[in-house]
Amino acid sequence: MKNLHFPVIATTVVLFIYLISVYSSVVFSIVFLLFMILNILTIWMVIRILKDGEPSTRTFDEQWYEDIPK
Repeated sequence: MKNLHFPVIATTVVLFIYLISVYSSVVFSIVFLLFMILNILTIWMVIRILKDGEPSTRTFDEQWYEDIPK
């Protein structure tokens, strides 16, 4: 698996900055810019995960949820 930590961390950090700016009365244009950047980062993160992630070797019949051991 390639390094997927950076897209996830970058998107999460921008999300937290966006949420903090909404509740701390930052100028609307900055909040709107962060909102647009967050949408672009989310699309980029999803594409990177789908493209570079490792598919599961299990099927739904074998195990319904990956994190719950049988």
